[in-house]
Amino acid sequence: MTSPHNTGQHYDVAIAGAGIIGLTTALFLREQGLSVVVFDKGEAAYEQSSRNWGWMRTISQDMAELSLALDSRPLWHRWAQEGDFGFRSCGLLSLAADAGEWSGLRAWLDHAAGRGLDARVAQSDEVARLLPQFHRSWAGAVFAPGDAGIEPDQAMRFLERKARAAGVAIVTGNAVKHIDISGGRAAGVRTETGFVAAERIVIAAGIWSRWLCATLGIVLPQLRVTASVLRTTPVEGGPEVNVAATRYCLRRRGDGGYTVARRNSSLTQVTPDALRFMRQYLPNYLKQRQLLRVRMGLDFFRALRQERRFGPGRPNPFEDFRTCDPAPDLDTLKETFDHLKEDAPIFRSARIAGTWAGTIDVLPDALPVLSPVARYPGLFLATGFSAHGFGIGPAAGRLMANIVTGTASADQAAPFRLDRFHLNGD
Repeated sequence: MTSPHNTGQHYDVAIAGAGIIGLTTALFLREQGLSVVVFDKGEAAYEQSSRNWGWMRTISQDMAELSLALDSRPLWHRWAQEGDFGFRSCGLLSLAADAGEWSGLRAWLDHAAGRGLDARVAQSDEVARLLPQFHRSWAGAVFAPGDAGIEPDQAMRFLERKARAAGVAIVTGNAVKHIDISGGRAAGVRTETGFVAAERIVIAAGIWSRWLCATLGIVLPQLRVTASVLRTTPVEGGPEVNVAATRYCLRRRGDGGYTVARRNSSLTQVTPDALRFMRQYLPNYLKQRQLLRVRMGLDFFRALRQERRFGPGRPNPFEDFRTCDPAPDLDTLKETFDHLKEDAPIFRSARIAGTWAGTIDVLPDALPVLSPVARYPGLFLATGFSAHGFGIGPAAGRLMANIVTGTASADQAAPFRLDRFHLNGD
């Protein structure tokens, strides 16, 4: 853990959050010659940035994010030449179990045509060649040979080292408690150890961004979703390609095992924020409710109690919760692994070697905010990546850096503006 930062220092840009978006934004700001400090309440990249599936994918990306996915490919390739973080250009095979799923996958592929994508329909003989271990038929498949697999924890350690080597100051174990505003614009950050001046401030704090925005009265309609993951013991002769199917998704790991998860098993708890933002979330939820489970429990009252404690002169949740380490859903993971073994008998000799869960920051339209805050010049948001942030992180960080310096094109930045939600009078 880094020692507390000296107060009284000045930077061109201060960033709250040392996940993939905070670190890549910092890297590209340094490339433009700006001085940058990144603060994190815990360890760098301890939360969702190092807990994801480890995919660099283009298939099924929203059209607004597809350019970020494509632009991230050469960046990941370039960085893989600089350090070893398990990068494998293995491709992604997305499988449709029935006619309805195949119709949706084909519609996406048709919509994405002409955008420089390498994804294509995979005929049954190609699927059999890519997945000889699987003993079932599919309604259809799409293959993107340029998609890749990455070890997320190793990649984040690489990015942290790369950022430090570029001159980014990374301060861990020191939460940003408040954004200072002077003369109507951002002036610096108040951390646990004091004040640090900066003309431009980026909130890239993942699930904690909503709370940090609330210290300034900014309404960010962000909720939390928990997703569980398992890893297997090594499987000799298993598939090399990344696989996306309804009942399981998998990626071959560097240790010969597999990271396995289920895309329709994410869980969200009913909280006061869930009720506040119901109108914003309801349309997308109704379209994709099969991908999300909603539960009501004690989390509602915990969140309500936390809200009542929150405010000036009181403890912030950033200080109370240094790490977000949710318990994995073991029943769902076991069921997922059973489905995989049913379809691919080669996995029957494998065991579950470990499980974990991560908490994902989501927004109503499942697109991130990469945006200035109109109310406070000099303040920017980079959050709400809705489980897509790791793979598109390099290009998203570059776009965010260009937004901060005013060099991003209006067309590129437009889909990610905060004011699309019309909640802050902007």
